[in-house]
Amino acid sequence: METLGAQTPIAFGIEDLRETAALARLNLSEEEINASLGAFSEMLSYFAAMQEADSDTAAFGKNLSEVHDERFAAASGHFRPDEPHPQDVRTAEKILSLAAETDGRFIVMPNVL
Repeated sequence: METLGAQTPIAFGIEDLRETAALARLNLSEEEINASLGAFSEMLSYFAAMQEADSDTAAFGKNLSEVHDERFAAASGHFRPDEPHPQDVRTAEKILSLAAETDGRFIVMPNVL
């Protein structure tokens, strides 16, 4: 086991990378796997650092995952409620009226290839 990034131990070796590549259906050569191991380990260390920052209540007053709670988002005014608005329908109708050709609620585009 080696320590990467924010002092978070990550046990990840070449066999783990081979298995991950196979699960992702990536046909990597041995050369590509060997060349990718360092970058993949570095990426995992960034994820570990983000996870560590998320749980650092001293830095943020609470876990970052709690900051984006819906109640907080609505109260802060930074996020709009995820609800359809009447103008959305009018906007779609206006866009469709401007299209050269439509098929129901779809815009017909010419083939370019």
